[in-house]
Amino acid sequence: MTYSQRSTHAAAASDFTYLEYQIGLAAEELKEAQGVMKVYEADLRRLTASPGYEPDSVDPEEQQLREQAAKQHALIEGIQATLAGLEDELAKLED
Repeated sequence: MTYSQRSTHAAAASDFTYLEYQIGLAAEELKEAQGVMKVYEADLRRLTASPGYEPDSVDPEEQQLREQAAKQHALIEGIQATLAGLEDELAKLED
């Protein structure tokens, strides 16, 4: 359905607009979450590459970073699932 066709159907146009807006928000949220994840990964690399790092020891900072990275990864997966669902809904409206 083209833009002009959507705009002639008020209900369809508002559905498209809403979904496109939600997709934009989810995409921005995903981008931000991925940026935070990169910071956690960089901090972990820095920590594990430091000269005094011992892989066999329990480092509270490393443990905390790994927990934060795991939570961030779960958040990213959730956002990706939401984004995929919104894109599917939009594709259904286009049919």
